[in-house]
Amino acid sequence: MPASSSPLRRRSLLRGAGAMVLAAAVGSGMLTACSSDDSASQATAAKPRAVDTLKIAVGDPTKATGTDPRAVGNGLSSMVMFHLYDSLMSLEGDKYTYKLARSVTPNADGTKWTITLRDGVTFHDGRPVTAADVAYSLRTVGAPPSNRASVFADVDLAHIKVVDTHTLQVPLKQARGDFREAVLATYSPVFPAGTTDFSKDAGSGPYKLDGIDGGNVRLVANDTYWGGKPAIKHLELLRIDDPAARLNAVKGGQADYAVGVSAVGAAAEKTDKAITVVRSGLASANALSFSMNQTIAPFDNPKVRKALRLAIDRKQLVDTALLGNGRVADDVVGEGLPGYATDLPARQRDVAEARKLLREAGVTKLTLRTSEIVPGMTDASRLFAQQLSDVGVKLTLQNVPADAYYADLASLTKQPFQAFYYANRPAPLHLAATTSKGAFFNVTGAGPDHFKQLAAAQRIVDDGRRAEAFKKIERDFYDNGGDIIWAFQDQLDATRIPLKGVVRIGAMPVFGTATAG
Repeated sequence: MPASSSPLRRRSLLRGAGAMVLAAAVGSGMLTACSSDDSASQATAAKPRAVDTLKIAVGDPTKATGTDPRAVGNGLSSMVMFHLYDSLMSLEGDKYTYKLARSVTPNADGTKWTITLRDGVTFHDGRPVTAADVAYSLRTVGAPPSNRASVFADVDLAHIKVVDTHTLQVPLKQARGDFREAVLATYSPVFPAGTTDFSKDAGSGPYKLDGIDGGNVRLVANDTYWGGKPAIKHLELLRIDDPAARLNAVKGGQADYAVGVSAVGAAAEKTDKAITVVRSGLASANALSFSMNQTIAPFDNPKVRKALRLAIDRKQLVDTALLGNGRVADDVVGEGLPGYATDLPARQRDVAEARKLLREAGVTKLTLRTSEIVPGMTDASRLFAQQLSDVGVKLTLQNVPADAYYADLASLTKQPFQAFYYANRPAPLHLAATTSKGAFFNVTGAGPDHFKQLAAAQRIVDDGRRAEAFKKIERDFYDNGGDIIWAFQDQLDATRIPLKGVVRIGAMPVFGTATAG
């Protein structure tokens, strides 16, 4: 991945809305308000042309449709949600952005936050978006059966107070200085108060629901959208789980845009002038991991975790399994984004020390659960097995079909050793979402001591002091954590239609501000 961790490019996050962006200074974690800047083109230059319908091939192992914000998975379902629903805040590219919220401010100790909404926003059925709708939405996605309930663990949902039409107060069970980033920017879709049937359109986003056909979803532009009328009238989201099949759909004309193609497939299209390969960049990369569960032997032994981090040849994996479409990572998510501990040293392979530690721990055999959950992961797992043979360990691969890998989400935290990936996002955000007590994706088995450190950092209201506390946790995670994060992988998309103004939330492209050209 060619993107560097130098100061990040500004990106246009909203069109025609006078949007304010929360720009978090890299390395300091401090939040300041600034105006959004010009758009970064995601495609090669071409003469602008009108596009009535954009057909998008995208996978989703969870099989969710995305219309129900209580049950959104990865891929197609999250893409549907990002287009149907507005959030109070979001992380778009490398910036925290106010969306439906105009401001979010704490009291002195961070135990109560006041949210003020922007004026003039309506749901797709014409009803105005009010503070009562926001209160209902937070209570709904913040409690079971929502699969995002853990994000709201510290929110006192029962005592959210509607002050007036555009203002509400959100009390917390304990102080959280990071409420904006860790809660609202992580997950805060808004829908009308009283909504129980999510099979129908209930959003205020740039697109409306036009129909569901099996696993495919049709969307139509919201012509009265507060952020500006989308230039592309229709989006057709085609559920295609296999990366090669997605690329073939674009090549064959069945789709215009493929989300996530393999490095091998992208390389094969270099000479095809009809296809443009789009690289996501570091801010929207996938962080690829072989995740060790610290609660299950032998990974409860720090020597074993250290040995495997020393045994892996990260550069070989990036160069071979990803064909160079990525950059080496050093076990902590968030490089190139706000709050990353830039003083973490680069990992170096040490075969002799790894062999010594594993011999002391008595480890000669391991099993890795794996799948092609992102392009290249299967090849990476095979190569990792070869690398571990250098340190005297036989690694058996338990291959699981990609469409079944996340079928039982609750079981993920019970797997001893598995291939995994995360969206690259600010380290404090990632740690809060995946390693806190009750976190849905705590696949490394982070425990009580870590929970205490995390909670203490989250309580700090001062942005600078909180940033330093989180960096200390990152350093501990680097030394003792369960993730072997070996690469930041560029997501490679393929398109027949060059596009400008595509925004990314995580690795997922969002087309509300996109234009052909």
